[in-house]
Amino acid sequence: MLSVKTREHIRRWLETTGLRCAVLLCGGVSLGISLAVVSDRMHIVEISDTHGQAGVIVTCATDVNTIVDQAGLAAPGSEDELQIVESNGRDRIHVLRAFTVPVTADGTTTDLVATDETVGELLDEAGIEVGEADIVEPALDEVLERGDSVTLQRVEYVEYTTEEVIPIETEYRESSLYYRDADAQTVLEEGQEGLDVVTWREVWVDGELTETVEAGRETVVAMEPAVVKCYGEGVPVSIFTGPEVVDGVPVEGVEAVYTSKRSTGYSASSTAKGASGQRLTYGTVAVDPSVIPYGTLMYITSDDGRFVYGYAYAADTGTALVTGHAFVDLYYETYEESVTSAVIPVTVYVIDEETAAAYKETNDAIREADLADHHG
Repeated sequence: MLSVKTREHIRRWLETTGLRCAVLLCGGVSLGISLAVVSDRMHIVEISDTHGQAGVIVTCATDVNTIVDQAGLAAPGSEDELQIVESNGRDRIHVLRAFTVPVTADGTTTDLVATDETVGELLDEAGIEVGEADIVEPALDEVLERGDSVTLQRVEYVEYTTEEVIPIETEYRESSLYYRDADAQTVLEEGQEGLDVVTWREVWVDGELTETVEAGRETVVAMEPAVVKCYGEGVPVSIFTGPEVVDGVPVEGVEAVYTSKRSTGYSASSTAKGASGQRLTYGTVAVDPSVIPYGTLMYITSDDGRFVYGYAYAADTGTALVTGHAFVDLYYETYEESVTSAVIPVTVYVIDEETAAAYKETNDAIREADLADHHG
């Protein structure tokens, strides 16, 4: 059994040691709590700006200016903007440094402050309206950069109309029937001036006329060309077609040739028909049907080649043909033409039926179109 003295020593030691332990225990708990608080408040921050500066720090600070200062970057200005995001457990702060952009519009240049805006956003923020036709440089969707400037040009369109007289054009139709007088001409149609209403558009940029363009045209009166018949060497008088002609001779289908035969010329009313019952037009001729039957396709040219009547159909007859005073009488639409081309020594190439048949459908269509256009 312990003595009274020993028990007293133990009591005193326990009191002293317990007090120390309690103090140490309390201190340890406080430190632990403090470390936990500090650890909870510590965070990693990545900082950058549009000047290219960047840094990474571990900090307990929550004030942006303090954090930026700790990273060694210049504090954000009053017009700078901040982009703050959290990614992968880190805070990321990006400072959009403000810069001035000279904007010229409506005769005035104003310095506007920008960070990451497009041209259109900057103008909108400044209350500067842009019309649909206005010209903006750089384009509205371009993101602004330091050193950029913006120019806005006001564009206005002004339209008006004028009347324009369209002068008569001349359409020349060549024919070898004027071979005896190459300068001779016959006016077939006088023609008519036209009238157009023209819409003009003026382009005004910042109050100055820069361009005038034709924006539209409406024909009020159609111009009708004058039609003049003139001489064309070797150009057939007839409207019909047939085998290819080389050196004045059809290359196929020739079954008979009559050379140095006397041709004459005649005309009739626009509704006249030949003895065959066929309507008369350029390319219908009178013959002795006992020599050349009606419907025969021929190619007729002068012996010297200067005059070419062309491909023609036997469609009519007459006393002179039957009595032999002429071998062929060539049809013309006017009396004057028949006189001009009267009495020509010609060579007549008769085309065989099989070859002629290959061109009948085409020539029938040509005849119908010509009769509709010129003969009613």
